[in-house]
Amino acid sequence: MARLRRNLAPKGNVDALAGARVAGWALGRGPLSVEAWVGDRCVAHSFPAIHRPDVAHAYPDHRRAATCGFAFDLPAGAIASDALAELRIVARPTRRWLPSATIASFQMAGDGLERKLSEARNGSIVGPFPKQVIDAIAAVWPEECADLGSVAGQARFAARVKQIMLTPGLNALPVFADYARYLATTLAHCRFVERHFPATNRQAEAGAADFHCKPNSVRELFAIIHQLYVLKSWGVTGDFAEFGCFKGYSSAMLSFACSQLGLNMHVFNSFEGLPPAAGSGYEAGQYAGGLDEVRDHVARFGAINCVTFHKGFFADTFREWRPPALMCLWMDVDLEVSARDLMVIADALDPRSSLFSHECNASIFEDGHIITSPSPDNPIPPMLARHEELGRPLTGRYVAGYTGAFWPRSTGIPVVDTEVLADLARNLGV
Repeated sequence: MARLRRNLAPKGNVDALAGARVAGWALGRGPLSVEAWVGDRCVAHSFPAIHRPDVAHAYPDHRRAATCGFAFDLPAGAIASDALAELRIVARPTRRWLPSATIASFQMAGDGLERKLSEARNGSIVGPFPKQVIDAIAAVWPEECADLGSVAGQARFAARVKQIMLTPGLNALPVFADYARYLATTLAHCRFVERHFPATNRQAEAGAADFHCKPNSVRELFAIIHQLYVLKSWGVTGDFAEFGCFKGYSSAMLSFACSQLGLNMHVFNSFEGLPPAAGSGYEAGQYAGGLDEVRDHVARFGAINCVTFHKGFFADTFREWRPPALMCLWMDVDLEVSARDLMVIADALDPRSSLFSHECNASIFEDGHIITSPSPDNPIPPMLARHEELGRPLTGRYVAGYTGAFWPRSTGIPVVDTEVLADLARNLGV
């Protein structure tokens, strides 16, 4: 019975929704009325009569195909001024015993809603999304911004952002269009690097720990990329620093994001592999990538123009060189001693900054607390200890893979939940 109804139901398409004008085509088993519904109200209707030779070519056996086009205007006030509503275009046979069909649906916004979002005032709600996006949502739906510290609250907020970005007119507002373009552009670049970057290390034997050249997932690195946009939106200034780059896989993705945001990026690495570290399980010289090789990879797969390379073990680099102001850092250094040597850079971090580290797992994050113990292969304790000394104790969350995110508990800008971010990107078609 359901298959019979599907076979009898009309078919069609909306080719254009421009302002209040709706245009398309509809075909059925007999005469049709094309109706525009908002909620439980039919706000406009039309009878197909416009010549459509393209549809006639596609359906040569249908005698109504040549004149199946329709066009009509939605009346003023069809969408309430401050409303966000679904507009459904329904093809309904005039023979009432035949089934109708929704041939398209759209999110539509009233004129007042667009004005409220575009004229949102500077607010004080802090959360893991761009400040201007939070301010805009809070101007219309403050309840969606009431719990941005929890995963459930972030998911509700992201659902509203997705709804806006799928609504004609609203998705063209700069605050949302700029955000969507950044997400789409950087994620597409990450997938390009993931696909084309060399997969194996020719200097290592198959089965060695450093045989594979892609130690991080796009999921992990995209969390950092998103946070760079968020930090900049909150007025956090400074450069971005990466510690430990191996062959430059993460550098290629992160440098591209920095170039999109106009940020300087610093890459710190010995370019000779890991230093000796007794009891760590690593061998000195593992994860070596020469400076020329890494530079070539970043030039081919990333944005070399915004990158400064710093060659040497961290203890040697920071003996004479002092870093500029920093907004964020990413470390994949494997060793406790390496993390301890680089933590002099914490003094240069903005109090609202973010830190990301490899060598993490989900179990170390418990209700905003970070539970971990010193060991030669654990870079997290030196980071926690240095921030305690600075009076900026850290909190954080698990990201994905072996990556965790950290920020000062009282002053930092939180990092969004990874699943919430992935769902947001997925529903925006990126």
